[in-house]
Amino acid sequence: MTTRLLLALDEHWPAEPACPWVLLGPDGQPTAEGHSEPRHWPAAAEVEVVLTGAQCLWLEVPLPGAARRDLPRLIAYALEDRLLKDPDTQHLTVSHRRPAGDGERDLVGVLVIARERLRSLLAQLAALGRSPRRVVAAVQTAPAGPEGWHLAVAGPDAVLRSAVTTGVALDADLLIPLLAQQAATARAANQAPDALHVHLAPGSGGPDTAALARETGLPVSVADPYRWWAGADRHAASLLHGEFASREQGAAWLARLRPAALFAAAALGLWLLANVGEVLWLRHTLDGVQTRIARVYATTFPNSPAVAPAAQMRQQLNQERARHSLLRDDDALALLAQAADALGTDALDGVAALRYEDGRLDLSLQGPAAARAPALGGLLAARGLLADVRRDGNATHLVLRRESLQ
Repeated sequence: MTTRLLLALDEHWPAEPACPWVLLGPDGQPTAEGHSEPRHWPAAAEVEVVLTGAQCLWLEVPLPGAARRDLPRLIAYALEDRLLKDPDTQHLTVSHRRPAGDGERDLVGVLVIARERLRSLLAQLAALGRSPRRVVAAVQTAPAGPEGWHLAVAGPDAVLRSAVTTGVALDADLLIPLLAQQAATARAANQAPDALHVHLAPGSGGPDTAALARETGLPVSVADPYRWWAGADRHAASLLHGEFASREQGAAWLARLRPAALFAAAALGLWLLANVGEVLWLRHTLDGVQTRIARVYATTFPNSPAVAPAAQMRQQLNQERARHSLLRDDDALALLAQAADALGTDALDGVAALRYEDGRLDLSLQGPAAARAPALGGLLAARGLLADVRRDGNATHLVLRRESLQ
């Protein structure tokens, strides 16, 4: 891990540029801490921001099951009557999703911040050369637990966590009456907590616990100190996504894909190399066969130039066959035998008429043989035949001939 600089920015920053900060070492433990203006912030490999106060609102809304692509639209619709401003002006971040209990809907946690506020913060930090990799909200990172309520107080800011999935920012100056109202509302809904645990930031004053217990009607205890940076771990939802996604995040995502990409590139290279090698070997083999044919032809017909040795030998063979009254391979019966072999069982009752002239055999096909004729070109070409299929009205003609020297 690398060093991380965490900044606690309230709603008055950057108009009031000084803010709390802490520098975490590679082990995640603080190595330095302070409260100063940007020019005194220490150098760090990464910067993260915790937004304190009421800059972020954390809500839970019930949503029906829907495709992931429809989630932003459904969330914006569900928040319309719970926000003072148009949801389109807000940047929405999903923090969690849990069953609502009715079997049909889920409760979706949403962090809400004004889009212009977040854009202004990021622009100012970029101008300072401190672009953050993550931005989280204190309403989510403040202490929480499954038992009782947890109140975190740091100077003028306070966060009440009534559950691990909820949090609300409170004004420390009005803390006791606000908590008394919250407790009364929970008691009326039969959801009053067993206790209120107060976490105070080191060096920060807190509310009068006796008055707090008296006004809320809840047992109050002082719990572990509130360290604002301790909860800003990797489990907190970062607001930097969508239009606010940082380039570093994209680079990190590409870096995670790099090993797989390198492996795929190496596999592709080996595949191409194997195919090129196979093509070269086949070409070498073909050249050897052609050389052997030419050598055999030159030995057999020493006074005849080799133009197309295989075809020339076939022609010489046909001439010798004709001289001895034998069947040539381009005679009608030889061509008809090849056609019948290619047609297979479809040749039965498939030839309606035939015509042979000058080495060409014209077969008039019908039934299954006519339907199969267009697919015979490749099969007959492998046997040294040229095939042409044409239609004349309702008749299908298959014209065959031997390849010539031209």
